[in-house]
Amino acid sequence: MDLDRLWRVADRARTGARMSQEDSAFVRTKLPALLSEYPHLNLPKQTRHPAGFTVMGASVGTFVRCASLIAAQRVLGTRYKGSGFYEAIEKDLAFGIMRSHFHLGYPKGVHCCTSCTLAVYPVLALNAVRYFDSPALAKNVRALVAARAWRFAKPGNANLLTWSLGNDQRRKEIHA
Repeated sequence: MDLDRLWRVADRARTGARMSQEDSAFVRTKLPALLSEYPHLNLPKQTRHPAGFTVMGASVGTFVRCASLIAAQRVLGTRYKGSGFYEAIEKDLAFGIMRSHFHLGYPKGVHCCTSCTLAVYPVLALNAVRYFDSPALAKNVRALVAARAWRFAKPGNANLLTWSLGNDQRRKEIHA
């Protein structure tokens, strides 16, 4: 699977950059074909993200889901133009976030661990999940990171934190 391409396309989508025809085709047809076995994916045990951090274990799947939703929202629109494929990913991610709060007692908006929570943050900040008030959850996650609360008490990977939280100011400038 071409995860490097997925990371690049999602990061371009995240910054609001214009998507090329190749990127749009990747999101519309190639990515759903690559992930056709979803949710039973054969993902690598670890991968290197272009932002300079390594994603390992179950977090790889969370990063794939989040990057897919970010790219699909940019190419297909806020509700993925009724794409059953992307709606299934959206629902799966939403249930994971809700399960963390309601079943495990974690703070609202977080996922299972710091890496997965930081993968989810951009999805929440972009309001890419329709099942709850994503911007409010994003604000809660950002507050946890700033307060060094929950699992953010220890310093995390600086590159991952910068990648996850870093585009907020640019987004504010674009929408101002």
